[in-house]
Amino acid sequence: MSKPEKIFKSTTEQLDLLQRRGLVIDDPMFAEEALIRTSYYEIINGYKDLFIDVNVEEERFQRGTTFSEIYYLYEMDNTLRFAMLSATLSAENLLRSVIAYVLAEEHGHSVKDYQHNRNFRQGKKIMHGRAKGKFERELLLQIFTEVYHSTHQPMTYYRETYKDMPPWILVKGLSFGNLQYLFKLMLPESKTKVIARATGMSPELIDDRFKQSFSEMFDILVAFRNWAAHGGRVYNHRVRRRLSHSPAHARFNVTHSAYQKHGRGRDDILSLIIALSYLRERGMAERFIQSVTSEINDYVISFPRHEDMLLSQMNLPTALFKEWLHNL
Repeated sequence: MSKPEKIFKSTTEQLDLLQRRGLVIDDPMFAEEALIRTSYYEIINGYKDLFIDVNVEEERFQRGTTFSEIYYLYEMDNTLRFAMLSATLSAENLLRSVIAYVLAEEHGHSVKDYQHNRNFRQGKKIMHGRAKGKFERELLLQIFTEVYHSTHQPMTYYRETYKDMPPWILVKGLSFGNLQYLFKLMLPESKTKVIARATGMSPELIDDRFKQSFSEMFDILVAFRNWAAHGGRVYNHRVRRRLSHSPAHARFNVTHSAYQKHGRGRDDILSLIIALSYLRERGMAERFIQSVTSEINDYVISFPRHEDMLLSQMNLPTALFKEWLHNL
């Protein structure tokens, strides 16, 4: 059975509809202004789920739910999204710098040297998309060629002035996802150097297990960066990547049992914090933790009855939040 057609409703009609569904419009002027500035879809459709009464057939809000509770959850999430973008952009810049450095150090600064086949693993055969039938290395080199011929600066300047493009310029033209693809196809020794430089660890301590953890960390960073950049709801988002349980989880008191049972630090906002904590610039994780803690606390001060619900949705242990709050 098809759903009823969605028809235009004025702001006044939207507020009337919300009231008929049991939502308390605690400040009508504020609510009207909010819907004008932001839109019904962004605020209500984006954040109503936690406040819907699941015990009735027709959509109704839980008794006593106010417009402000939904709106300020939207505001909290919006602020977290900007904090997430800031943190992941900082991580991206660090990884760009490190990967470019290792490419140049190991293979030279000229395209003809560092873009040679021998410098990258062949990878798997691609079964779908524009590169179907090619190996992953062929696609990577094709991406390099596209960046070299880019019409954007500073690529154009280097191509036209020097007839060449060093790695530290090439990486500026790569998306975060393509940078990750480049790292994936680097030779084992090169990967070790990238990880050591990115984390501050001694190369001798970097084994295959840590390399796998670092690759998963890269996955998590890219997934959250892309989701936030496209305006998705972030506070309770789960990405389609997985961060395996590792010693890094212990720094956040996440036991293997909690990881297995609740998925803590696997694909949630805590997994992003753990991923950031791998990097040598510890301030990235610390600043993001401060933003997360501050936003949760501000919301809970205004709406204390939702603390447990909010922490549960974010998959954050109460004890960990209280520890962060104490250190804020």
